[in-house]
Amino acid sequence: MSIIEKIFRRRKRLTDLSLEELRVEEKRLEIRENQHINQVDKLEKQREDIFNQGSKTKSPARRRIYARRFNEVAQRVSIVERDLSRVVKELMTLNRIRVILERQRVPGSKNLLANLSDEDLGKITTLLEDDRIGEEVYLSKLDLVLGVVNDPAYETQDIGHEGMEVLKTWEAMDEGELDFDQGLKEASETREPSGRKERKERNAEEAEPDPN
Repeated sequence: MSIIEKIFRRRKRLTDLSLEELRVEEKRLEIRENQHINQVDKLEKQREDIFNQGSKTKSPARRRIYARRFNEVAQRVSIVERDLSRVVKELMTLNRIRVILERQRVPGSKNLLANLSDEDLGKITTLLEDDRIGEEVYLSKLDLVLGVVNDPAYETQDIGHEGMEVLKTWEAMDEGELDFDQGLKEASETREPSGRKERKERNAEEAEPDPN
């Protein structure tokens, strides 16, 4: 039974968790996360191969076979991605709990975990089990329940500043603002905290002709 299961089945209190115990569980979840990612990559490659095979044949019967295989692989991808999302959210949860415990070692810090009620834990359980809630929304709602929302010490704690910046780059690529090469260049550059917007503004100012 995982720590998450022990917590939400009321078999272990948050305040009883040790930092070492949390780190071990985080490592275990990171291994599962990588396994799921590798599995998705393999399935995506299978789906791509099936698509290519179907595109090369003109036989309606064979295309129906490839279409069925494509659908089967697509469904497997969806299942693994749901499992992956659950693992990521569990990892986020443990990361937040560990950071809170670490901060509570500082004299004068509030014991946030001791204030959590059974109702609060129930809310977190519901969020974890809801496949419709993505990781970003989950993290914001988790912070709200844990009482660390709007606390600068916890901002982007799970993936760091560079991780947040590359997410923005991928979103720009999704919107067609950047192609792959431009996106890769953006992700490889050393970023200021304000990110791409500030750099674009700076470049635009440098490109303006000198009125003199």
